[in-house]
Amino acid sequence: MFALMPWRRESAPAGPLALREEMPFRMLRRELGSLFDRVFGDWPEAFVAEPMMRGLEVEDREKEVVVRAEAPGFEVADFEINLANEVLTIRAEHKEEKAKEGEAPTERRYAGMRRSVLLPPGIETEKVEATYRNGMLEVHLPRSPEALGRRIEVRP
Repeated sequence: MFALMPWRRESAPAGPLALREEMPFRMLRRELGSLFDRVFGDWPEAFVAEPMMRGLEVEDREKEVVVRAEAPGFEVADFEINLANEVLTIRAEHKEEKAKEGEAPTERRYAGMRRSVLLPPGIETEKVEATYRNGMLEVHLPRSPEALGRRIEVRP
């Protein structure tokens, strides 16, 4: 009768040789992350990639979508904003003018940014407005009346 009882694993001893009951891919991810930190942990911050959406905020309001992007150091003429296939793309590029003839060369400054946002359907492209003030770009994208929908009354 004892031979018919299911096999039970004894509790594993604690310590470095103990069996681990976890997913093998989680273990691999943790080990590779640890290896990456050991090899590249001392690198300067210039080589570390920034998150793609840093300084970008999308607010979905009832009648419009508002996109705010941090973009300090640019002028209004530096921006190029495109809206195609429900994707809003914001580009900005600033280059300082080259030195004139006879002037001593100085350091040049270049700044650029690019952000893309997938928008909900039903944006009125003709009424999109953008403003830039104090390093903050704000784009207002109004929804079409069809996209707003309508309230349906329920009768008893």
